[in-house]
Amino acid sequence: MVAFALLMTGNVSGQGFVETVEGFALDALFGNECVVNLTSGEEIIGKFSSGTYVTNGLTKITVKLENGEKVKLVPEQIVAMQIKSSDLLKLSMISEAGSSITKLANTDFNDIVNRQWVVFETAMTPKKTDTYRLLQLLNPGFASKIKVFAEPSSKTGGLNVGGLQVTGGEDKAYLFVKGGEKAVKVKKGSYSDNFQELFSDCPEMVTAFQSGKIKWDDVAVHVFAYDQACK
Repeated sequence: MVAFALLMTGNVSGQGFVETVEGFALDALFGNECVVNLTSGEEIIGKFSSGTYVTNGLTKITVKLENGEKVKLVPEQIVAMQIKSSDLLKLSMISEAGSSITKLANTDFNDIVNRQWVVFETAMTPKKTDTYRLLQLLNPGFASKIKVFAEPSSKTGGLNVGGLQVTGGEDKAYLFVKGGEKAVKVKKGSYSDNFQELFSDCPEMVTAFQSGKIKWDDVAVHVFAYDQACK
């Protein structure tokens, strides 16, 4: 409880995940440096040449190696992929949404989240059948216990430039993955009802937050607190 008291010092609000990249926004990343870690243990370094983006994530990617060879990969072959961010994307990811984490941790959000790279990891979607997709990790830097992935096509409002959400807008759903299990869809409308279930394995956290209203805007704060203070 002392840990949570320290974490919650100050008035915090607003989401603190990196900006979601989806659809045509991927075009801004084509040709950028990428590093792909494979399930075989190999690491591939090259240029992000192309990717097939469907409603529930990336289904395949192509990496162009230094020698000109193109390597085509599917999610089942990939553990994680990092793509060097474009200037537009870095501008988008430096948003006011990070303010809650900054205040919560009493540190610079830039030290928590590296915006130089866009991170994708393979995860199992909430579909009934076991379906794997490359999903964008939204909480790099505080994802040791819960990985929060973008829920494609779940953002609403704000200004969109070339397929990239650059101002305003709100993610109305995320995919939560704990312990490598199948992703669970967490939605804005039911978040307060699901809060205890999501964090029930950390009673101290449930106790610390249950006295106040559970707000969707504070979901990143909750994930960060869970990451930092729960065993």
